[in-house]
Amino acid sequence: MGIDIFLAIADLVVACAVTWLIIWYFLMPSAHASDQDAGAGSPANPPWRDPEDWGRWGADLDSRSHRLLRPTIVSALLTAPVLVLDLFDRFGPDLVPSWLTSPWVQAILITPVIFYCGRGILMDGWKAMTEHRCSPDLLAMLATSLAYLYSLVTCLAGSQLPEGSRSPYFDLIGVVITLLLLARVIGTRMEASLVASLNHLTEIRPASGLVADPEHPQTVPAQILARDRIRPGDLLLVRTGERPAADGVVESGSALVDDSELTGGDRPRPCGPGDRILASSKILEGRLSIRVDAVGDNTYAARLAKIIPQALVERSPDMRRMDRIVHTAIAMIMILAVWAFMLWLMLGPQPHLAHAVGNAVCVLTIACPAVAAMTIPMAFRTSLETGLAHGLLFTSPRAMNRLGRVRTLILDDSSLLDPDDSEGQGVHTESLTRTATHLRALRVSSLILDGSRQPDDRIERAARQAGVDMLITQLTPERKRECMDRLNHDLTRTSRGVPADRTGQNATSTRERGRTSLVALAAATTADHELTDKARVSIALGPQLQADAEGTDPMQPDLILHQDDLDGTGRAIELSRATTQVIRQNLIWSTVYNIIALVVATGICQPFLGWMLNPMIAAAAGALSTILAMLNIRRLHRLRHLRRRWLHLALIDTDLLPTVAARRPQVIVDSQWESMQEGKDPAAALH
Repeated sequence: MGIDIFLAIADLVVACAVTWLIIWYFLMPSAHASDQDAGAGSPANPPWRDPEDWGRWGADLDSRSHRLLRPTIVSALLTAPVLVLDLFDRFGPDLVPSWLTSPWVQAILITPVIFYCGRGILMDGWKAMTEHRCSPDLLAMLATSLAYLYSLVTCLAGSQLPEGSRSPYFDLIGVVITLLLLARVIGTRMEASLVASLNHLTEIRPASGLVADPEHPQTVPAQILARDRIRPGDLLLVRTGERPAADGVVESGSALVDDSELTGGDRPRPCGPGDRILASSKILEGRLSIRVDAVGDNTYAARLAKIIPQALVERSPDMRRMDRIVHTAIAMIMILAVWAFMLWLMLGPQPHLAHAVGNAVCVLTIACPAVAAMTIPMAFRTSLETGLAHGLLFTSPRAMNRLGRVRTLILDDSSLLDPDDSEGQGVHTESLTRTATHLRALRVSSLILDGSRQPDDRIERAARQAGVDMLITQLTPERKRECMDRLNHDLTRTSRGVPADRTGQNATSTRERGRTSLVALAAATTADHELTDKARVSIALGPQLQADAEGTDPMQPDLILHQDDLDGTGRAIELSRATTQVIRQNLIWSTVYNIIALVVATGICQPFLGWMLNPMIAAAAGALSTILAMLNIRRLHRLRHLRRRWLHLALIDTDLLPTVAARRPQVIVDSQWESMQEGKDPAAALH
């Protein structure tokens, strides 16, 4: 009796000591302050290289995928016979020779699995531990190492163990490593898809162009110049099958142009004099003379290749916050595994050791923190690729999160006027009609700021036809900025009425910030920079061709669209909301699953129900939950219901749309600003 009490006290002391060690080593600020972004180096959330190193990273991605595929297949082939032998040993021991059921046969098959196939997992887990960083690979390393050491003990000294504690866990090791490798293969393939899209943008950029003499285009022969030698104002000649080396405006000729790789368009478009042509678009048929106005890094294609890596490198506050949560959760899971082991060893039924090891391994393998760690970055990368296919360029994860919370879209008059119209009479009326209809379906209010000094019937007719909620007209630039400030204050509110600032940082709690309704401003890149800087969410129509007057780049917009693609705002908001929904689904699933799974894995149900969780089932459940979360994120590639809606809206006759828009009253606000100066709130008309 005295020995039992002594052993129980020793178990409690050891459990408390290991618990304190885990807390000190992983959770104390001094222990891991150098690596606050927990999980940043795990395979579920690999570090993205700098934009300058993007080419080498993309070239290495395919080889990484092939290197992962080989050990995955080898692991599956070696694990399969172990599972078969285990099934025969359990349900038909007389059907196979006795030597095949020996644990040494399983050890011979599984040892290459853990040290060859799972070498990367073990090394990543060890690296995370040496960096005071909790990662899903650390749990996998601890679970497989504990199971392997216990299994070797059963092989070497099985007769010395109590009856019932002589069953190895080699099959569990094979299943864990195989499923984790499969999850890595799926994740790498998803990354490779995005990298291939970016590499394609780089590959289709022509290295040179045929430039004619601008003063004597017919008499002086054209010459081929390298891409970096072409200057604004040059006359670029492009023929069938070629791609322009610079952005510009068509001066003469006609052609059928396919720029879907840049703008996400559904079909080629005919181009003639006055139309804008982007570098790297393909001339399917015809011949064009293009007056160059943007070259080199100022072209739209070059900006795409520059902004995308920057967006992937950036880590949003949500990602950093989730990394800290996952870091703490994994430490708590390790502590739970320690106490599950000690309590079952001290209080559990016979065989104590087998039950203690089995439940500790169950806790380590059934937990699925990788879902929370990978969901936000992987969902952003997938949505970024989907957006590029539809002409939407999100410049950061934070930008995508902001667009999902937009409830009011302000359209600057620069986004409505056609800059290629030499007479200044062009208004994107059809695009505005589609945009207002799409936003109304999303329950997003639409508002136009018209900076015309005199009454502009073009914009008013377009606003009435489209059915926007409000038009504020005849605004001076100063009045327009004042109006933007007022609308931001009145329309950007949390559930408690607290405004948010440009970066989304304020005195409200995280819960309140999550319910903030934001205001977005869509403007051309030629619009007033002071106005666009005031926007909570900034949407730029067309590429930024040059720096501002002081030679510095303006603030990066949250979303970049093609020049006349106003309806891209609706698509971006809808895609952002779909991404947020997938992230929320995965996080809710991860939270509920982990709570239930860990409760079951500790064996707390055994006294009431009389059964315990099989470590094999725990390992399969943990790995499959990660794979299912990846497949859920993969749905963002398809989004069939959204694509059908977008295509239908793009093809429908706009003459049919005003009948729908006319069901809502239009609000026209006088430009004299009297109502605002008297304290009346025009924003109330939007609600």
